Amino acid sequence: MGLLPVTVKAEDPNALRGERVGWARLKTSSPYWKGHAQTDPRLMRFFREQTSLNIDPTWYEADVENLQEMCAYPLLFSQSIQPVTSQNGRRNIAEFIKRGGFLLIDACINPGFRGDVEAFIAGQERTIKACLPDAQFQLLPNNHEIYHCLFSFNAGPPHTEDHEGWGDHGLYGIFIGPRLVGVISTSGLQCGWAGMKPVPGHDNRCMQMLVNIYVYAMLRAG
Repeated sequence: MGLLPVTVKAEDPNALRGERVGWARLKTSSPYWKGHAQTDPRLMRFFREQTSLNIDPTWYEADVENLQEMCAYPLLFSQSIQPVTSQNGRRNIAEFIKRGGFLLIDACINPGFRGDVEAFIAGQERTIKACLPDAQFQLLPNNHEIYHCLFSFNAGPPHTEDHEGWGDHGLYGIFIGPRLVGVISTSGLQCGWAGMKPVPGHDNRCMQMLVNIYVYAMLRAG
């Protein structure tokens, strides 16, 4: 089953326009769910400059408790899905993925996660298993298509945080059968495109990695 169509209403200024695709953050009970969201328009400009995607310049929110909001987008970005504890929210995540949606979980190194990268990864996996018991997890090899579908990352993803082991991990794939339905990242990609690492070009590399993930999701969803 495909994603729900987006109904555009003239009186709704937040509706997606025409054939455009959109960028949305998954709204959860976490106080960090929209961290760095003020820099998302920069990411949208990068999308339009580097790809032919007709992506909306505005970032949106999709409440995990509202399935129709979630299914209006091919990919949902989240800093963590551990805060999703309600049965409704977990059912919605499962249904979003079953309808062809792709989930990108990218850790921003906020006080809730700092210092224990293994616990962060395990927490995401437990929550996904609670939503989709058949889900499997696998570290994606550096020759996986997601690293090369547009920009090339021969050594895995760029990392904004290099301390405490956070930079030692690549992308973890979330699989339902053979289908890659999402990734878990400890890279802090959003911290990167927000300019939190003062290394020339790092912000662009983080945005390139994000574009790869989005393009892969668009091509492979369903």
